[in-house]
Amino acid sequence: MYLHLGVDYMVKNSEIIAIFNLNHPQSLVYDDFVKKYGSRYRVVDASGGEGYYSCVLTGDTMYLSSISSVTLKKRAESGFLDGAVYTNLEILKRR
Repeated sequence: MYLHLGVDYMVKNSEIIAIFNLNHPQSLVYDDFVKKYGSRYRVVDASGGEGYYSCVLTGDTMYLSSISSVTLKKRAESGFLDGAVYTNLEILKRR
């Protein structure tokens, strides 16, 4: 299955490592992850200029989407891992 991220971008569900909520008060994605590790990933703007509400991380790409993380998770629930919407990045820092 593929997940539509916005504009003309889709990603295979099995390639998704995490979906981050960029607007949650406890979400420190930008400060804790993007600033520190963003250079390791290709960054793709899938928002169509509508602003970023979520970040979808695959093995080598970080997709910034205007679709909320909750909506993306609901769309991908079939065959998708439970708890894939993270607000804490400790799991990725251990990689």
